Amino acid sequence: MFTLLHISDLHRSPDEPVDNSTLLAALLNDQDRCRSETPAIPSPDAIVVSGDIIQGAKLDQENWQLAIEEQYAAAEDFLCNLTAKLLDGDRSRMILVPGNHDVCWNTAYDAMQRVPDGDPARKNIRRALDQPGSDLRWSWSKLDLFRITAPDKYARRLEAYRAFLQRFYFGVPLTSPIQPDRGFQLFDLDGGRIVVAALDSIYGNDCFAYSGGFAPGLVGSCYMELRERPVQPMLKMGVWHHSVQGPPRHDDYMDVSEVYSLAGHGFQLGLHGHQHVAAASAYYIHRQQAQEMAVVSGGSLCAGARELPRGVNRQYNVVVIRDDYLGARLHVREMGDGGHFSRKMSAEFVEGFVELEWQPPLDPAGRVVDVDVANERSAVESAEAALGRRDPDAALSILKKVRLPAGSYARRLAADIANRIEDWKFLAELLQQPTSQEESTLLVSALMNLGEFAAAKLALAGAGLQPAMATALNDRIEVMQKMRGK
Repeated sequence: MFTLLHISDLHRSPDEPVDNSTLLAALLNDQDRCRSETPAIPSPDAIVVSGDIIQGAKLDQENWQLAIEEQYAAAEDFLCNLTAKLLDGDRSRMILVPGNHDVCWNTAYDAMQRVPDGDPARKNIRRALDQPGSDLRWSWSKLDLFRITAPDKYARRLEAYRAFLQRFYFGVPLTSPIQPDRGFQLFDLDGGRIVVAALDSIYGNDCFAYSGGFAPGLVGSCYMELRERPVQPMLKMGVWHHSVQGPPRHDDYMDVSEVYSLAGHGFQLGLHGHQHVAAASAYYIHRQQAQEMAVVSGGSLCAGARELPRGVNRQYNVVVIRDDYLGARLHVREMGDGGHFSRKMSAEFVEGFVELEWQPPLDPAGRVVDVDVANERSAVESAEAALGRRDPDAALSILKKVRLPAGSYARRLAADIANRIEDWKFLAELLQQPTSQEESTLLVSALMNLGEFAAAKLALAGAGLQPAMATALNDRIEVMQKMRGK
C-alpha cells in the first residue's frame, strides 16, 4: 500500500485564525489515532496540498505585499515542520499546487484599465467577456468593464506563490525539476510507480474572474512529457485546486471537460480542493470502451465557520492506494470538539471511509495495458541502444527502473552489464535469489568482490555447481579473503 495525506485550502480565516503549533499538534495526534483504528490507517508516504496555501490580500489592502509575504512565511514553516514530522524531511514527497487565494488580486488589478465609453467591447459585453482567452473583466462591485492592458504584469499575479515554490524545493532532488512558469510539475512517488501531475487551475483567474481552468495546451504538454518517459507509471494522478461543480449562481469552479481531458490521457485518480468539503466522484470518457477517472475533493484544513459549508468543519483526507494500483480507500477526517480530528461520519462516508476503484491503464485503442511488461520491453530497447553507444552505465541505469523478473531477458541483460562494469552491490541485490547456475556464479562473484566472504561461501554451497567449478570458486574466495586480511 502507498498512503497519501491530502490536505487543502490552508488559508487562515481572519475570524478564526489557527496557529501552526495547534494545527500541527492536531494532525500528529490524529495520525497516532489512525493507526489504532479499524481498519488501521497507515502513516503517510507522501503529502498532497491541493491549493490555497494562503488567504491572500484584499484589493487596496494596506501593506498588502507584506501581508502576503508573512502568510507565505507562516505556510512554509508549517509545511516544512509537517514534512519533517511525517516524511523525515523529504520534500520530494510533498506535492503543491496553487489555488485562487494564491492569485494576487492587487497585482492583477494593477494590470487592468477601465474600458473607455464608446469602445466596441461595450456594445455586447456578455459576448466580449465570453470569448476564449478574453482580456476583458466585469466588476460587479464597480459595475464597470475592465481590460488587461499590461499582460506581463498580469502574468506576475502568481509571483509570490512561485517564489515560495522555489524556496520550498530549493536543493531537493527531483526527477523533473521545478519549472514554476510552465503550469504543471511532475512528481515521482513509490519508486516511480506513481506519477503525480501537479496542475495549475488558475488560468484567467483574478480579482474579477473567479472560475478555474487549465491553460490551453497544459494537459497536452503534460501528457507529452509523460509519454516520452522510457518507464511508465502504474498509476497516473492529477492534482489541481478547483472543483468541477458548484451552486447554480456561482461561477468559481472549472469545466468538467478538463477532467475528461485528463481521463482520456490515462489519468486514473484526481485530487482537488476549493469546495471546502470532502467528496468522491467518478467521471467517464467513452472511446471504444469507457475510461474512468476517480476524483476526490478535500475539505479545508484551516477555513473558519463563515467560509465552510453549513454543517461542515475543518477536514483532511487520507488516501490509501492498493498494492495493485487499481483502487484506494479514502478516509475523511474532521475536526470536532476541542480542535481534534477524528473519522468523518456521514451518508457518503458511513464508517468514515469509502472504497474507490478505477480501471487499469488502457492503450489508445482502449485495450488493457500490462504496464510492467510494456516498461520491461521499452527499457530493454533503450538499454540496448545505450550499449550501442558504448554507454553501459546508462544502459544499466535504465534497466534499474523496471521490474526484472526471474528468467526474463531484461534480468539477464542487467546482470551481464552489472558484471561488466563491476556494479557488485546491484548485482548481489538482483541475484539474491538465483534461478540458475549462471546466476549463482555471478552472485558468488559479486559477494566476493564486496568482501562478504561468509555470504559468498553460503551462496556457493547452495549453488549446485559442478565439483570442479565449485572448488575453483572456493579457492578464489580463500585467496581474496587472505589478501584482504579477513
